[in-house]
Amino acid sequence: GKHFDIKCIDFNKQFTTYAKFMPDKLQPRRLESTPFVKRETNSPRNKTNECIWKRPDLLEKTNAYLLENVPYYEFCDTCTGSENEITRGE
Repeated sequence: GKHFDIKCIDFNKQFTTYAKFMPDKLQPRRLESTPFVKRETNSPRNKTNECIWKRPDLLEKTNAYLLENVPYYEFCDTCTGSENEITRGE
């Protein structure tokens, strides 16, 4: 079968470096969608009240769990900072 390279971005740069990088890489849309209507589905978050953000031990356990059980998370962890990260060095 054919092989292809998979690239990644640092999600912290998704609205800066990535947005500058992609315009000449993407094709124009063939179809324009109807205007987007935002629909709130979740309750508003208050990160200062969410314990995981203030608990390094929980952050570490969560990271370890995701790395072990979620292949996409493992890929992102491995790719970010490597030569395959398109936003690296920006």
